[in-house]
Amino acid sequence: MSSIITFYSYKGGVGRSMTLANIAYEISRRNHKVLIVDWDLEAPGIERYFYNFKIDNHSDGLLQLLLAFKNDDSPNYRDYLWEIYGTSEYPISLMHSGREKDPGLYASLLQNFDWVDFFSNGKGGHHLENLRKEWHNDYDFVLIDSRTGLSDASGICTILMPDILVPMFTANYQSLFGIRDTVEYVQAARQKLEVDRMALTVLPIPSRFGTRVEFKESIEWLDRIADILKDCYSDWLPKWIEPRYILEQIKVPQIDYFSFGEKLAVVEQGTNDPEGMGFIFSKIATLLASDFSDIENFVGKEHYQSKRNAYKARHTSIEKQKDAEYIYDVFLSYPREIYEWVRELLIPALTEYLNDELGYNPQLFFDMYELNSGDSFSNKIETAVERSKSFVYIITDSSVNNKFLGFELQTILKREKEFEGPIIFPIAFGHSGMIVFEDIPHELQNRHFIDFSYFKYEDTIKSTKLRSQFGQTVERLSENIAQAVKLNNASGGRQNEGKTDNIEELLQLAREYEAIRKEMASGGKRTRVMENIVTKMKTVSNNPTNFLPTLTASKSPGERLAAIAKLQKFPNLDYINWLSEHVGDIEKPFIGYHASVALYLASRNFGQDHRGEVESTLEKARANIEKYNYKDPNQVSVIQSALNELDIK
Repeated sequence: MSSIITFYSYKGGVGRSMTLANIAYEISRRNHKVLIVDWDLEAPGIERYFYNFKIDNHSDGLLQLLLAFKNDDSPNYRDYLWEIYGTSEYPISLMHSGREKDPGLYASLLQNFDWVDFFSNGKGGHHLENLRKEWHNDYDFVLIDSRTGLSDASGICTILMPDILVPMFTANYQSLFGIRDTVEYVQAARQKLEVDRMALTVLPIPSRFGTRVEFKESIEWLDRIADILKDCYSDWLPKWIEPRYILEQIKVPQIDYFSFGEKLAVVEQGTNDPEGMGFIFSKIATLLASDFSDIENFVGKEHYQSKRNAYKARHTSIEKQKDAEYIYDVFLSYPREIYEWVRELLIPALTEYLNDELGYNPQLFFDMYELNSGDSFSNKIETAVERSKSFVYIITDSSVNNKFLGFELQTILKREKEFEGPIIFPIAFGHSGMIVFEDIPHELQNRHFIDFSYFKYEDTIKSTKLRSQFGQTVERLSENIAQAVKLNNASGGRQNEGKTDNIEELLQLAREYEAIRKEMASGGKRTRVMENIVTKMKTVSNNPTNFLPTLTASKSPGERLAAIAKLQKFPNLDYINWLSEHVGDIEKPFIGYHASVALYLASRNFGQDHRGEVESTLEKARANIEKYNYKDPNQVSVIQSALNELDIK
């Protein structure tokens, strides 16, 4: 399966083009067909890394191709390529910027290029979508060098074109949070496209990373990076491998020699020195070339097996809990301004004390996402709230009017109505040491706040007395939280036994899905509406088997989707073969994706006792995907994750 991979950086000076050039060389050297696209039109020049090779450089480039598209011509993109020889059996193809023939004319053409006009009437988007399909057919790997920052060109490279995004950054908060926010924006923006796109696979790469002089500081920064960007790994990294370990393997070191001129480290330095840039570039190339499928060999079989066994032992007791619908023991809601305090002080202490109270390592959700103007409330946050047993709500004197935290609080309050006792535990953390009572959300004004206002970060880490008092306060908070969590554990969560489905409502939702599929234009808006329908289908599905034979045998796509939604909520071993037949191009991509998710959940539930049956069914599902020209990367990824689940049972 071919992949289009975009290398992106929020800030300049991270070595993005150098990294791409080295990885392209390494992938090509393994006899893959590789295309490099220099989409950094304002500052092009990636071809300079290959001047020691024979280059057929007589054609125009990307800008001229875009101008031909703008004129609504039908050019052959191959007429705009250079060929780089001497790297492997196949030459590396290069879609250069188009600057080399006449830099003065190029500058004038670029200055006058109007992206709004390019995309008017859908013409530009149509041409780029066709170009994307041609690249998928003609190459094993397409590596795009994107424009830095946020622009029309970088949006094309990060939102419209790729299957995989490689964001690069240096160890500072501006670069790191810029990457995190960009990835969040890109994933959401892809859902708004007029063409169907699934979520990107993301591989963050820290660069210019110094470890020899400031070793302690570098270790702390790896921890911060893993924490802030950990969600980027959830789609492809097994649960028992920590993101931090991957970062340790792929961080690009700062080596001054390669700061001068354009050099290929994999050629000049080779790929055998573990401390060299060439070695790191070769490892990243291996990961990308394998499409993230061989993590065991990438991290080392011994480490992989050790972590897998430890994960299995650690989670055995948790997996046996009755409340399988829950993922998190505690959800923390807090303003971004106190991120350091939450991560460095509160989380370690709360985890330790809750471990003592509960008898197992608690699962905490403590990411903070901001909403831009006009954005809808994050589906991810809603899902996390729905799957959490208790909530810590932190309020500061400067965040009482925070719109995002207000949305979170309202969602949390809705959850609390499902339970008899309190599950929200508010914390006061005022910068002034006091929060004005009238400013507290009225829903919390009668709650008992635990006051952490005097435990400021710098003061607490420097004072033994404050650390002791801080620990005592966290212990009191943990005792309160543990009572709510234990109550949930004892009750087994929300029960559905003995209930029946509302079949009329379920069939109405099936009809709504079919109408939406027919009447709405494809794109993110339609996908979000259909996802909402799946959620409603699960809500009205109260019995594991009611109407399942009828729904699975139906000729109606909507009714088959209803069956799949039911099988996601209530995995059923008798229907895994039916699910495997509904991935790939047999169904529309949306239904196929949800069928693969249902198979993943079945793998988690039945893999231990029925490994052979489940594994053969998953292999059948994977074969169904492989039979078709377009292989949905999300279905491929989910099925692979389902197979991985068999190894931890």
